[in-house]
Amino acid sequence: MYLKKKIILMFLGSIILAIATGCTTDTTEQPNQPSKTSNSKRTDTDQKLNRTKAFTSNLPIVIIDTSGNWIRDEPKIPAAMKIIYDKSGGRNTLNSQHIDFKGKIGIELRGKTSLGFPKNQYGVEIQDDQGNDKDASLLQLPAESDWVLNGPYSDKTLMRNYLAYEFSNRIGRYASRTKFVEMFLNDNGDATVGDKHYVGVYLLIEKIKRGKDRVDIKSLKPANTTGGYILKIDKMDWYEIYFSTRYGTRLLHVYPKGHEMSDTQKAWIQNYMSEFEAALAGNDFKDPKHGYAKYIDIDAFIDHFIINELFRNIDGFRNSTYMYKDRDSKLTMGPIWDFNLSMGNAGFNDGWKTDGWLIYTNPVPFWWDRLLQDKNFSQKLVKRWEALRKDVLATSKLLNAIDQTAEYLSEAQKRNFQRWSVLGRRGFGNPTRCLPAYQQEVEAMKRWLQTRLKWMDKHIASPRRF
Repeated sequence: MYLKKKIILMFLGSIILAIATGCTTDTTEQPNQPSKTSNSKRTDTDQKLNRTKAFTSNLPIVIIDTSGNWIRDEPKIPAAMKIIYDKSGGRNTLNSQHIDFKGKIGIELRGKTSLGFPKNQYGVEIQDDQGNDKDASLLQLPAESDWVLNGPYSDKTLMRNYLAYEFSNRIGRYASRTKFVEMFLNDNGDATVGDKHYVGVYLLIEKIKRGKDRVDIKSLKPANTTGGYILKIDKMDWYEIYFSTRYGTRLLHVYPKGHEMSDTQKAWIQNYMSEFEAALAGNDFKDPKHGYAKYIDIDAFIDHFIINELFRNIDGFRNSTYMYKDRDSKLTMGPIWDFNLSMGNAGFNDGWKTDGWLIYTNPVPFWWDRLLQDKNFSQKLVKRWEALRKDVLATSKLLNAIDQTAEYLSEAQKRNFQRWSVLGRRGFGNPTRCLPAYQQEVEAMKRWLQTRLKWMDKHIASPRRF
């Protein structure tokens, strides 16, 4: 199975590189594309990053050492991680004594399509000396054992995930908290860490999981059936267990994992989801007691719709779509996840457009169109949108957040794009435009977002396509 995945990775990588050469730019020569190899082969990039002793950053620094072992797409391999962060606001350096975390971890590759990107994504588990998971606070985030190191690659602003999660939290819907870092990966056994180990700007992200500081639902006890559960609509890994509703919606078990559940528990949540869909599809679906409202948190569905539609997340509603059912509570949408291909950064499924509703360009469950047929739901949607636009989602607040983030990343982004020469070329998912400078990417996203906001303001009162 592992050899098969490695072949698939190589195939995906060749496809992505082929796509990347298909964009015309003002430059006559395309930058060299770093290959997905061990650090010992990164000679061209090493020459560009000759700054070992002088390296400093305003961002925290993450250093990972695998003792010469190659990181796989499962299982996790043992490694060591150190995070350098001067909480007083001083510069962070490779030899700094301001250590935020130092300890053992398990690390693996993560992602689906992104497995073929030269810049990898990683899943990290904090571990004790015996290899058991261990909770730890990283960069002042609540203590937990499981984390994600997301390396923005197709998103050349580096900030789309950060922005989506930040504004979801601002409107009161938990999304993973994040911290920008610069990362070094020593995977070839070198005694010291230097420039050749630099792998760019990353986003430390809380992994979606059950917990008091993550998805705060009750644990599912063996004798209980009513919750809590976390489900998702997504692409599948070979080991994941899923079920399909009577209406054909495929849902994957996130918590508990399918093999940890009894047959009774599996049957209960499958029946709950099927009953919800039957009520939604039925003639009395608008009835507040017997229709869909019996099964779902309507306000949560509305907020999920707003965030995905506002940022036009091309994977929204159809992939990376999480939901949970707490004990004695209704089905709740969220947390949101994976917004790299959003805010105009998608060259398929009309992802670059500022007009139109995403739910009618993506193959999504019938839930959303059916909900919008209920005047009660659509009126609540309008009221919520208008309230948010006067406050949290005001155009000025969105643009200010982008400008502040771009300023925060202004120094580190230069090093990132020295390491990964993707500016001015089309990568996987990117629209046809090729902008040669980071600030141009940021300004293009701001223009897209302003146009999108105006369109939604005008059409939110009639969101159905008919």
